[in-house]
Amino acid sequence: MNVVFEIIFHFLRELGAAGLFIGTALEASSVPFPGALVILIYGFLLKPSPMETVLLALAVSAVYTLFSYVPYMIGYKLESKMREKFDEKKVEKTKRVFKKYGEWSIALSRPFGIGNYVSYAAGMSKVNRWKFGILTFIGVFPLAIAMLFLGRLGEIKTVNSILEASQTYILIGAGTLLLCYLLYKFLYKKRKRRAAG
Repeated sequence: MNVVFEIIFHFLRELGAAGLFIGTALEASSVPFPGALVILIYGFLLKPSPMETVLLALAVSAVYTLFSYVPYMIGYKLESKMREKFDEKKVEKTKRVFKKYGEWSIALSRPFGIGNYVSYAAGMSKVNRWKFGILTFIGVFPLAIAMLFLGRLGEIKTVNSILEASQTYILIGAGTLLLCYLLYKFLYKKRKRRAAG
C-alpha cells in the first residue's frame, strides 16, 4: 500500500469513531472534504456488525443533518449578499432547478455529491427548517449504510484503489482544512491584539 495511505489509515484508526463524525461534519458544512470516502474507510476499519452498521449510519446521518444547517442558514440569512457575490443567473438557475424538482431534491441529491449546493438553495428558498432536516436525514441514511457495508466487505486493495482514485480530492480537502486553520489562527491573534490594545 502507498505510504501516504498507510499514514491516513493509521491516523483514522487512531481517531476511532470520532474521525468518522468529524469527516461527516466537515462535508455537511460544505467544506470540500470526501465525507462518503471517510465513511467507506471506517466501514473497512471498524468492520461493524449489521446492527452496528445501522446504529453508525443513524449517528452519521444525524451528524450530517445537524451540520448541513450551516450552508442552509448561510443561504437563508444571506440570500441578498449571495446574490451580490454570485452571478445572478446562476443563483436563479439553482433556485429554479430546486423548485422544479421540489423539496424532495434535498433528499435525492445527497448521494450525488451536490447535496451541499441544494442546502444553500433550500435556505435561499426558505424551506421549512424541520422539513429540510428530515429530508436531509432521509437522503443521507441509505448512503451511510451503503458506504459502511461496502467498506466492511472491501479488501484493503479495493479501498486503497478508491483512495488512489480520489487522491486529488483528499489533498484538496486537506489543503482546505490547513488553510482554514491558519486563517482562523491569524484572525484570532489579530482580534486578541486588538482586544489587548
